[in-house]
Amino acid sequence: MRIKLFSALASFFFVFSLNADEGKLFDEYPPNVVAENFALPDLQGDKHRLEEFRGKFVLVNFWSMSCNVCKSEMTTLQSAYELIDSDELAIVSIHAGNNFDGVEDVLALNRVSYTVLFDTALQLGEWGIPILPTTFIVDPDGNIRFRAVGTRIWNSPFMIDFLQSLLDSDASQAVPKQL
Repeated sequence: MRIKLFSALASFFFVFSLNADEGKLFDEYPPNVVAENFALPDLQGDKHRLEEFRGKFVLVNFWSMSCNVCKSEMTTLQSAYELIDSDELAIVSIHAGNNFDGVEDVLALNRVSYTVLFDTALQLGEWGIPILPTTFIVDPDGNIRFRAVGTRIWNSPFMIDFLQSLLDSDASQAVPKQL
């Protein structure tokens, strides 16, 4: 029991320190890096493309059923989606890999209402995903603006302020202060 508790705490602190690098929410991407388009299915088999979301900011979150922190992150991602409640922001969550047993249960448990797609062939490796979860923010023109490697608390006041200030800014010029 003690070993399991120690292991869980060590994992938490490792993941937290990996993400809390001096309080940074995201790493800024170089200018004009176009996000790779995709055509991926949802649970019903309907294909969706990144270009369908052109004109909006798109938070693209890569995760997997084998990643426990990815699954726990969904609750805060859903909460942020509800808190921001903007037509200018879309969330697209992409499950990486072909083992998606239990996905429907996890989505139901977390009451996920944003778009969830499946990259079973791992065709999106060109996005530069070093670990799961990794999240990108794509601007309305289709350029990657930011990347977050590792888990985040998406409904934290700092994150909500960051995302809201991004939506409120001129996407081509302003960078939110809390970067």
